Amino acid sequence: MCHKIRIATLVLSIVLSGAAGAQSCADCRYLSPVFDSVKVSTEYFARGVKANGDTLDMYMDIYEPAGDTAVNRPVMIFAFGGGFVQGSRTDWYVVEVCRHFARTGYVAVSIDYRTGITTSEIISLQFMRIFFRPMQEMRAAVQHLKWSYAEDGNPYRIDTSRIIIGGASAGAITALMTAYCDKPGEIDDMGNISALDALGGFYSTSGFHQHYNWQVAGVVNVSGALVKANWIEPGDVPVISAHGDADNVVPYKEGAFAGLSIFGFNLQGSYIVDTVARNRGVCSYLYTMEGRGHPDDEMGIEYIRSVVYRISQRMYALIHGRSYCCPLAADITPQDTLFFAPGAPDVTLTAVITNDNGNAQPKWCSIGCGVSASSNSVTFTPDTSLRYMLLSAIEGGCEAADIHILVDTTALYASAGNATLPELTIYPNPADQYLIIRPAPGTKIFNLEISDLHGIIHEKYSSYSASGEMVVDVSRLASGAYVLKWNNGRKNAYRKIIIQHP
Repeated sequence: MCHKIRIATLVLSIVLSGAAGAQSCADCRYLSPVFDSVKVSTEYFARGVKANGDTLDMYMDIYEPAGDTAVNRPVMIFAFGGGFVQGSRTDWYVVEVCRHFARTGYVAVSIDYRTGITTSEIISLQFMRIFFRPMQEMRAAVQHLKWSYAEDGNPYRIDTSRIIIGGASAGAITALMTAYCDKPGEIDDMGNISALDALGGFYSTSGFHQHYNWQVAGVVNVSGALVKANWIEPGDVPVISAHGDADNVVPYKEGAFAGLSIFGFNLQGSYIVDTVARNRGVCSYLYTMEGRGHPDDEMGIEYIRSVVYRISQRMYALIHGRSYCCPLAADITPQDTLFFAPGAPDVTLTAVITNDNGNAQPKWCSIGCGVSASSNSVTFTPDTSLRYMLLSAIEGGCEAADIHILVDTTALYASAGNATLPELTIYPNPADQYLIIRPAPGTKIFNLEISDLHGIIHEKYSSYSASGEMVVDVSRLASGAYVLKWNNGRKNAYRKIIIQHP
């Protein structure tokens, strides 16, 4: 019996920054959003028993670039977060991530998986079932795609050798465990493995095509963890990670899940996953989100985009059979994020490539997709649709990458009311420990804020009035560019500041 339902395809417009024509910047495919829209199909791929005994039918949403004629396309499967107790394949950030990857040319897939925890599973030390049920769904999703390729005419025109699995939080844990917890003796570290027998045993899935394997090309891990990073072994697939070093839900290094010890074991987060992988010769990239906690809505869409773009740069190497773990390095200069407003001059960025053999080729791609180049430097006019510039350096089987973020200050200047800003002296700038703010005589400050380039407020002082100096402690802020906003009782004004720790 072919357990499959195809639901009517919808064409959806993307909301990520930078619209582009369907084939403009074609040489930036898989990096920049070269397609205007995506189409989404829904398929029935698995059925399983939930923690409460109910049976759940599970579906996947398959995102494709509308109008694409390419064949043998790589696949990104992305699983939602929610602490294994909540979440959905249609959560807004899952949709955003899948739409972005589809617009760059991938086939992106979001999946259902079983959530839920019962007290009996905790008391009886059967908590590994909580982790194992989503693993069965991730396995089933890979099997379903391989079945559709081999037996259903490959309707999504995929390359089954280039399937990457990933997710955020619990979804990332699921992807990591699917890739690296591949022996019964490993999950036995979490308790009595006989508890999995009722779910079909360790090698089972919840899908309908269990004669296909669930081997993949790599893993994307956003704020996830493993129970034992030592499950990673030489020869395992590469991993691409991003994690906040102030995460108190899924530990950046090691600790209890959500700070709770009910499971009786710790999780080892992305820092340890990256360390163990590198020590064992498994290619690994870790973007540490300095000062960030667990991902939530307050992070803002721009920050989420900047994380996704960094991940996509390493995925670009992976799907082309190159390593992002070579000594080859690429940096963009100037390094400071650029601010611009109407009438701003053209911007020139230069690639600084090191540890190469003299044959590295630079590749520039902008987001939105309006600028591409293969020279050592690139000059362009920034506007509201061009917010990020990506650099790749390719030499043989190696690839390195860097990202440059441009912040549009048009709205900031407009909200100031006019070009005359309240008089304010700020020093030192760059600052390390303290920032001293000195208003001009007779100038008062109200509601001073310091936010990062994604609009997240880090320091806030309400109803403050000063005629002398104000000393602000900035030692807790990570090095980088920030926006200082203040109000003089009539209008807002803004100033760029730099935090630079030794």
